[in-house]
Amino acid sequence: MKKFLIIQLMSFLFIFFSYSQELQIVNGKNVVMDKCGFSSNSENELNSADNWGYGYDSLLVELNIWRQNQYVKIDSIGLSVQERPLWQLTISSDPNNVTGKRTVYIHARTHPQETEGFYVTREIIKILLSEVPFAQSIRENCVFYIVPMYNPDGVELGYPRRNANNVDLESNWFTFPNEPEVAALKARFTELMSSTNPIEVELNMHSSSLCKRYFVYHDSAGTSPQFALMQQDFIEGVRSYYQNGIEPWNYYVSWTGGNPMKYPESWFWYYHGESVMALTYEDMYQCSGTGNFDITANAILRGVMDYMNIPTDVAIEDGIIKGNFLLEQNYPNPFNPGTRISWQSPVGSWQTIKLYDLLGREIETIVDGYYEAGYYSTLFIVNSSFPSGVYFYRLQAGDFVQTKKMILLR
Repeated sequence: MKKFLIIQLMSFLFIFFSYSQELQIVNGKNVVMDKCGFSSNSENELNSADNWGYGYDSLLVELNIWRQNQYVKIDSIGLSVQERPLWQLTISSDPNNVTGKRTVYIHARTHPQETEGFYVTREIIKILLSEVPFAQSIRENCVFYIVPMYNPDGVELGYPRRNANNVDLESNWFTFPNEPEVAALKARFTELMSSTNPIEVELNMHSSSLCKRYFVYHDSAGTSPQFALMQQDFIEGVRSYYQNGIEPWNYYVSWTGGNPMKYPESWFWYYHGESVMALTYEDMYQCSGTGNFDITANAILRGVMDYMNIPTDVAIEDGIIKGNFLLEQNYPNPFNPGTRISWQSPVGSWQTIKLYDLLGREIETIVDGYYEAGYYSTLFIVNSSFPSGVYFYRLQAGDFVQTKKMILLR
């Protein structure tokens, strides 16, 4: 009887302890939920029809495109349960020689249904591979390691939040043995943390059903008073570049009952403390306001650089970017039906981007409005009546004019 009571008591304490660690403060209210705002019922839902719009095959296509860029090296850090490679991008001025570079790590698509976190990650990659002075400065000073799809089996099997073994990888970091995906990423983290240039910032990219963009802040009860201030500084630094889009640091407060010893951030805090700014970022999951992934990516990158005290060639002073006008090549190109056009402006001005045919006739206005100094990107969906062929798009901002060629393939 005594043994039975001890077992019952231990079970109760385990349940209570687990429950208390899921107690969060969201927008000032105590709630019990996971950090992505999803219920346990969502884990049983399947969506295997289209991989939430972006499958493993889609990733392989983009990997082949990224691989052609001189600033990228692509390797596998390990295999999933079903032996799909876990691809990692190394991005730097010379990805084959990163000696002395400051290190940032990003991983996405832990939960397959949360594609928005991946789309922000993809925009981060796009900026890092661009030729704007801001990106050049980042590459000269830093190396970014990015795992764009951490749970490829879940994506292909249509499991919203679990891998092929029906395990949530997000909360598997202190379960032994680890799942293959967790073991691979943990080994990579361990390798880098023991190197001469350890990880300084690690971002865990997700999306939330709360329909807000936010970072999951870790209360000092689970970290330290000093790290609490460091997180506030980091989050508000990112937010300063997108104040109307990203919530304040105290929107989502976790770890009020201590370090839950589950997550990647738990692992970083337990082993490396204040030396790594390890945070989960949550984008909007299938909400009316979902989008602006490029703006979010820009804010995150600028916030990371500010936090690491790395000067860039596009420092904003008195509302003026210390850089140049720049119109980038559309991506993808050739395209059908959509392509993304990005540009940079060092001053606020009325800016237009117009589309012309081979005869120089204006056929569509893509952008027409006032833009503050900054880096911008827009998705252009071509009119279905336009035939295949060569077109030109032109940026005009004050006296500055630049034209690029694009190719439409039907």
